Amino acid sequence: MPFYKTLMLLLFCLSYSFSLALSAANEVHSGRTESAVAILDTKIIKSPNDPREYQLIRLPNQLEVLLVSDPDLENSAAALSLPVGSMHNPDHQLGLAHYLEHMLFLGSQRYPTINEYSKFMNQHGGYTNAYTAQDSTVYGFEVNDSHFAQALDRLGDVMRAPLLDEQYADKERHTVNAEHKTYFDNDMRKFYALQRYTLNPDYPSARFSTGDLTTLKDKPGSKLQDELVDFFNRYYSANLMKVALTSPRSIADLQQMALLYLSQIPNKNSTKPVIVTPMLTEDQLGISVEMKPTADVKLLQVNFLIPSVKDEYMYQPGGYISRLLGSDHPGGLSDSLQKAGLVESVMAGFYDAYSEHYSQFSMQFKLTNAGLTAQDKILASLFAYIELIKKQGINQLQYQEQKNALDRRFEFLTKDAGFSYVMALSANMQHYPAKDLLFHPYRLDSFNAEFISQLLTYLTPENSRIFKMSPDAQGGAPIPFYQGEYARRVISKETQQNWLRQAGDITLTLPGSNPWLAEDLSLVKAQYAEKAVQLVNKAGHSLWFKQSAHIEEPKAMLTLQLNNNLADQDAKSRVVMSLLLKLLDKEFAALNFMAGEAGLGFSLSHSNGLLISTSGYNDKQGQLLLQILSEVKYAQFSEQSLGLAKEELQRQLKNKSKMKPMDFAFDGFRQLARLPAWSDSALLAEIDAITLPDINKIIEKIFNQSSLRLLALGNLSREEVLQLDNSLAKMINIQKQPFYVIKRLQADLKQGPLNYRITSEMEDDALASIYLSDLKGERALATAELLNNLLRPAFYDQIRTQEQLTYSPFTASFPVEDSVAVGLFTQSPAVSNARLYSRFDAFLKSFQVQLEKTSEQEFATIKKAHIANYLAKPTSLADEFSYLNKQWLSLKEKIDSKQDYIDSLSVVSLTDIKQFFQVIFTSGSNAQPILIQVQGTKFSKEAPLQLKNEVTISDIDSLPKG
Repeated sequence: MPFYKTLMLLLFCLSYSFSLALSAANEVHSGRTESAVAILDTKIIKSPNDPREYQLIRLPNQLEVLLVSDPDLENSAAALSLPVGSMHNPDHQLGLAHYLEHMLFLGSQRYPTINEYSKFMNQHGGYTNAYTAQDSTVYGFEVNDSHFAQALDRLGDVMRAPLLDEQYADKERHTVNAEHKTYFDNDMRKFYALQRYTLNPDYPSARFSTGDLTTLKDKPGSKLQDELVDFFNRYYSANLMKVALTSPRSIADLQQMALLYLSQIPNKNSTKPVIVTPMLTEDQLGISVEMKPTADVKLLQVNFLIPSVKDEYMYQPGGYISRLLGSDHPGGLSDSLQKAGLVESVMAGFYDAYSEHYSQFSMQFKLTNAGLTAQDKILASLFAYIELIKKQGINQLQYQEQKNALDRRFEFLTKDAGFSYVMALSANMQHYPAKDLLFHPYRLDSFNAEFISQLLTYLTPENSRIFKMSPDAQGGAPIPFYQGEYARRVISKETQQNWLRQAGDITLTLPGSNPWLAEDLSLVKAQYAEKAVQLVNKAGHSLWFKQSAHIEEPKAMLTLQLNNNLADQDAKSRVVMSLLLKLLDKEFAALNFMAGEAGLGFSLSHSNGLLISTSGYNDKQGQLLLQILSEVKYAQFSEQSLGLAKEELQRQLKNKSKMKPMDFAFDGFRQLARLPAWSDSALLAEIDAITLPDINKIIEKIFNQSSLRLLALGNLSREEVLQLDNSLAKMINIQKQPFYVIKRLQADLKQGPLNYRITSEMEDDALASIYLSDLKGERALATAELLNNLLRPAFYDQIRTQEQLTYSPFTASFPVEDSVAVGLFTQSPAVSNARLYSRFDAFLKSFQVQLEKTSEQEFATIKKAHIANYLAKPTSLADEFSYLNKQWLSLKEKIDSKQDYIDSLSVVSLTDIKQFFQVIFTSGSNAQPILIQVQGTKFSKEAPLQLKNEVTISDIDSLPKG
């Protein structure tokens, strides 16, 4: 490292230590650099596509730290894990580990201000989060690198001396309770809770884990505050923790920072808690558990718990088996059940680190109505396929297919970075050897047929744990701490034998070799990386092309739009398009699986016409797009397939009132903002009458009434892109017409606030308070985005921490067509929408005072950190081209304008921010308020929120259609 950099680092560390102005700081940091850092002799195996430098060190306090130096970054990130989680809660304070996770960041000894930790990260271009799992707790943050030292010191101080201030205890108990109530009636949360509750009742994971007001409180012989402090003192020790750091700084710099700021965490020589109680006894095997969901969900899940093979990851035996079980190839388990009309989809999962002593296979079947009454046949098919794998599936061909896919994926592994990367690294440091932290999901040393055979012996009816979710399920016992009931029964030996007898009559096949594996991995000469070029610009036909300026990988992205307004004619046309997409999703299941295993992906959707997107290796990607388009053009569907698609769409629309209230509010805004739109009831009314001729007709129209737009990005040459475009054009009767783009709601400043009321079947109220402005352009959007950086932490602190009204309040700025909108959002189990709106209004008034006090220096720091996020070198094609892709999808004339937007951010002043706030929120002269209020059952008797001069909307169908 150059001398001047070393000098600057030392000067910074010294000046920062003095700036703390606290004797405690001097005591904490003094003499730390005199102790040696142990560099562990471990070479981290990394992808050939990963240029970063890694080093594992151990600090004098026995804290292991993984250092990742990445000069391409603008932000730095850190994560800290420890092998203690919800399963280690004391019986008399369930949820304590989760509650401690919340309490830790309400101030520490040298940073005592409540929420100062998260506010610091937000103000400097980053964020923070944490989670509590059954066997671990992980904390992390990301921040602009210029403030990494201060951020790391804050993390160290939290882990050294959190205040755990009792004056905030009751507020945070209510926050934990609000978090739990958010999922109190969530079907999947209940479903997974039952999978734990039905383990050995003496096993710690078989208990409630989140915590609520009934579990987290003082009890005879157990004072909550004392238990909290004791839990922290017992387990939060440096010798149990693992830390991962990533930064643009050198390894030498990171060593010094880790030593300076993380050595303060005390080593209490704590012992990792050992659970000796078995997770399972014979009583928990061969059982069936069913629950009645709140929404219309039909799910069958089969779990097999097996002795842990986590330490045998180098042979990937679980991955070998789950790959075959989850395959969508023709003649396989999934394919045969879908063609029989019994399932919508089949998913297979394998979790090697399910617990310390167990791994788990999991098969999940999403059932149709017919499948609901044919579950025995589905289970028989599963065991027939398992038997087929035992007899014919353990062979060199399947091993080589698995190995080829894993090797290729690791060779060109997409570079993860930042917060999510260090969170995963830190968590994995608790489970895997350091050298294989990056390699373990892809490492496959050899074919171990005996090992695979041994695992398959556990996949039997008597070892199964079956979980069902269906509208006609029988209850009986309440689900502890959740809404609803469940029933548990032992699967009789007769039933188990019946499955095996039926299995003998079922014929299935194994997957063959994969024709989609890339062969040409060469890189094309980058001649079009500086700016996107429009290679075709004709009436009704456009082709944009750009190569990567940063990612040297044999990968590409293609997006084809058959542009038309066919789905925006009326409610029927919208339904027909939705049904077509569902039919195609099933039709392409096998192709999607094979392409995915070969490192290719694709999706079909509707946005101003039919949209087909592909990604992955560029070799064979054009061929894949052409095949997809051809199969769409000549698709033939059965009445059974159409009936299943109708069933799925009806369920999807009917379940909206049972979705998470905040998500329901988002859906409501999308309906309101999209012109034209139709209500769910109007769409439902059309479904039954749709026929196969309707589906065939829209396919014909797509290929004869569309214009063509193609976006080609990545490792492609100009010649092959033009050739692909030419091939696509031959398949479509291109219409020489202006490109269609759906209209969006515009602010009407002469009109009062729009108030859209939606009724939910869930308990909570949810409120989206959106201010839709008449301000347009990049400068206005940039101003709103920077204002949001100031709004977001203040809103969170006021509504969540100070007033305890909700678990997850947030703000956002976003475009609606060319106009700018700013919104305040939350879901609350505590108060109604009317109360929420009054607190939103009070917050905006108090924030105006806070905004006036914001200094130019504070704003300059926030703006610089925010711009740095835009300037960060991309880590993938999707990252590099995300802005361009959004502009293309919005049919902007100028799609490669990211730098123009950064320039707009650069010139926004604090005065601009204050003026924007004034015209949007204070005077409202340039904005129309739009409320989306979802009223839950808990507050159904309270009067809905009403505003002066409002325009009440209760029916989307009454709105203009264009």
